[in-house]
Amino acid sequence: MTDLADAHKKPLVQLLFSIADDKLVLGHRNADWTGLGPILEEDIAFSALAQDDIAHAGAIYGLIADITGGDADHLAYGRTANTYRCCDLVELNDEFDWAVAVVRQFFCDHFEHLRLRRLSRSNWTKLRQLASRMLAEENLAIGHADQWIVRLAKSTSEARGRIQHAVTKLAPLTPSLFEPTEGMADLEAAGVYPPLEAPMFDAWESMIANVIDETGLRAEFRAPAKDYVGGRHGKHSADFAAMLSEMTEVYREEPAAQW
Repeated sequence: MTDLADAHKKPLVQLLFSIADDKLVLGHRNADWTGLGPILEEDIAFSALAQDDIAHAGAIYGLIADITGGDADHLAYGRTANTYRCCDLVELNDEFDWAVAVVRQFFCDHFEHLRLRRLSRSNWTKLRQLASRMLAEENLAIGHADQWIVRLAKSTSEARGRIQHAVTKLAPLTPSLFEPTEGMADLEAAGVYPPLEAPMFDAWESMIANVIDETGLRAEFRAPAKDYVGGRHGKHSADFAAMLSEMTEVYREEPAAQW
């Protein structure tokens, strides 16, 4: 399908905002680690992953701009806080705790992999092609996150304690990943965002368990409540407000500037 039906444009834009905003915010959070990684090689790798997320966000904002006739830079940096659709988990300030940053990335990368798998099967050609390109890079990010979970869990008692604490701290935020955007069911039924063979939460939990079980870490996850309202509907934390102000500071100085 080369043309997107008008009825699907609004719900697709909301879905795409949730993906792009997740990636932009997570990329910004992880970019804070540049120069602060635990070892030089990881400093470079984590910075590169942050760049990938921000680049993916830019590509998706570009697609939204094609649909709406808007400007990609404005979509990324010029919106009010309540119009962002990022989830609660990516908003979290890791306070420069490496274990928290790694676990957040681990949970988010596996979820993003599943979303991109679905989009790579979309009946809208432009979306399918973009998602397929991103999926290859997301697979690399998953491998990186998995390796760090195992590495820390099987390291010293202090490292294991820190990674266990991070898993326990962040697990209650994972339902926010699955909060549906407005009109998602219509996109699923139309084949624009086709469902997986298993429900998203079940597929994600299975992927996470494959790594967690290898390490002996303890983790409990709960499926999202149907009435959950969070970042996907514009309800954000104080952490997000502070981060958004910092992230958009340069853009707000001169929104019409050409780079």
